[in-house]
Amino acid sequence: MKKTNERRVASNGRRFVVLDSGSRTRGLFDRNRAFLVSTPRDLEAAFLHSTTESLWIITRPQWTERLVSALARSLLDRGQPAGPLGDLLMLAPSPRSELIPPLRSHFRRIIGDLPPFRILPLEQLAEVLTSPRRSDLFIGGCLDRATESLTLVRGDLNLLTVPLRIFRTRGATKPDFKQFDVDEYGYAIRFGAYEASADKVLYEADPDYRRRFNAQRPATEQGFGPSLKRLRILRQLSRDEFPGVPARSIASLERESAVKPRARTLNALAKTLQVDPEEIETY
Repeated sequence: MKKTNERRVASNGRRFVVLDSGSRTRGLFDRNRAFLVSTPRDLEAAFLHSTTESLWIITRPQWTERLVSALARSLLDRGQPAGPLGDLLMLAPSPRSELIPPLRSHFRRIIGDLPPFRILPLEQLAEVLTSPRRSDLFIGGCLDRATESLTLVRGDLNLLTVPLRIFRTRGATKPDFKQFDVDEYGYAIRFGAYEASADKVLYEADPDYRRRFNAQRPATEQGFGPSLKRLRILRQLSRDEFPGVPARSIASLERESAVKPRARTLNALAKTLQVDPEEIETY
C-alpha cells in the first residue's frame, strides 16, 4: 500500500465529519465525502450534513467539549436531538469523563473514549478507513493486562477481543505487553520488538475470516488433516506434545485430509490445542 502525504484517499461511500482546528486533515479524505469542521460555528452545518452512516472524528481533546455544547444548543433550539449522527471516533480521550454520557445519547458507537486506547497516526487512519479491505485491518485497540486481553478495533469499527496468550514468543523475541501499538496502515500489531500481522490475529481469532481464507486453498490443503497440522504449528506444538495421543497417530491424521479421529482422540487433541473439538477443522 503506497504511503504518501500527497495522495487523497479514495472514498468507500461513507461520509466523514472531521473536527479539527488545523489543516492537517486536508487532502486525507475525498472532499466529496468529508466535511471539515474548523470552527465551533461549523458544527451546526455538520449536523445537517451528517447521516446515520457518518463517521465523526475528533482529532483534538478540546473538540469533545465543543461538540457536547453544540449538541445541547441544538436540542434547546430545535426541541429535539440533532442525531442520530452515526459513529464517533476519538483520536484523543475526553478531557472529562462527564462528557461521554451525552455523546452516547447521540452516537451509535464511540471508539477511543478510554485513555489506554492506542490508534494509528491520522494519515494511516484515513487510508484504512477508506480501504476496501478495512474490515481486515486494525485502526487501534486497548490492552488490559489485568484480564490478559486485547480489544482491537477494525477499520469498519467492529471490535475483536483476543487473549494475550495468542502472541507467543518467537525465538528470542518476547512480546512486551507494556509497549502495545498498531502500525503499518493497520497490518501490524507490535509489543516492543515483537510484531504480529493482522492476518495472523484474524486467522486465529475470527472464524469468518478463516472460512474466507481457507475457501481459497487448493483441495489438497483442505480437510481435517491439514487443519490439524496448521493449528498445531500455530500453537507451536510438536507431535509428541499431545498427552494420550501418540506422535505417529498425529502424523497419520495430518497426512489423511478426510479422516477424522474417534471422539476420545478428537477431545484429547482439542484439549491440548485449546479449542472446541468442532473448531479444529476451521483452521
